[in-house]
Amino acid sequence: MRLMPYLKFMVKLLVSKVSGIKTPLVVILCVTNRCNLSCWYCYGEHPYRKDWTDFTTGELLSIINGLHKSGTQILQLQGGEPLMRDDLDIVIKEARQRGMICDMVTNGTLIARKQEAIRLLNKICISLDGPEPINNQNRGRGSYARIVEGIEIACSLGLPVRISSVLTARSSKEDIDWLLDFTRKRKISVNFSPSFEFTSPVRGKDFKPHEIPDTHLRSLFAHIIRRKNEGAAVQFTARSYDIASKWPFSYQKRTASAEKTPATFIYPKCYHGRYVFFIDSDGSVYPCCNFWGRSNTPNIKRLGLKQSISYLNRENCASCHIPAYIDRNLFFSGTPGVWWNYALEMMRGAR
Repeated sequence: MRLMPYLKFMVKLLVSKVSGIKTPLVVILCVTNRCNLSCWYCYGEHPYRKDWTDFTTGELLSIINGLHKSGTQILQLQGGEPLMRDDLDIVIKEARQRGMICDMVTNGTLIARKQEAIRLLNKICISLDGPEPINNQNRGRGSYARIVEGIEIACSLGLPVRISSVLTARSSKEDIDWLLDFTRKRKISVNFSPSFEFTSPVRGKDFKPHEIPDTHLRSLFAHIIRRKNEGAAVQFTARSYDIASKWPFSYQKRTASAEKTPATFIYPKCYHGRYVFFIDSDGSVYPCCNFWGRSNTPNIKRLGLKQSISYLNRENCASCHIPAYIDRNLFFSGTPGVWWNYALEMMRGAR
């Protein structure tokens, strides 16, 4: 039964809450730094990260074994582009045999060639920014056709599919409506999040910081909230976008401590670094992508998995404006409406 792993996840969550033990229930594992696209807004700047060595198959299997012993229930494979690896079927099988829900975030362009591995997943998230002109402008010429082909194949395989769309200064309400119509026809959902802007320690000469006017992003959030309330298949809750729309700073500021946040801004407790962990392709462990590139983070290649998880902290970070993280934190906070939204998403995927 497809819902059984999620019931097991809920039991593990309740046990972790009662015991107070830090548990990596959800782990995002970057299995490679390589990518076949060069999206101009990519926070990973994959084309410019040099002297990078991918995990070996053995290292990934060892990490998965360690995560299983630590209580991981959901493993999300990311990159780079995870489908650049030729051993993903081995990696996914190991995760599934360990009882994990195995998810993947992919740009979708390689799905046609990697169907054997795709079939093994529990669910999949595919990146698409909108109709062909804006998508190709963001992700590269010709990417739209290959992404849509990948979406159609994943749907035909019976996988629970969701779309991830990056909001930029180029995004419009019409693009959002187009995506909602695209997903409605395929009975799948879509999430919207702004890209991560930061100063990377690894830069190329074509590095382009992402800038989106605050008023424009707030207007996009307001439109998403309206469409969600109308019944459109937006993955995250209207509440998560409402909190993001009320971010009391400029959106150029990604995170804030409790001490520097106005009392009027109500946000959920953050559980990243407690129940959620991000393992980068170099072994660095972060609470979330907002910490990507920081040099003072633990690394499993130096400290091992268990110690890296133990040492990780959020460095006084209390909140951010990323809807995906807000929604996840609302879930871990036990917000009833958010739990119901997650249940609806699970039932949609279980059909």
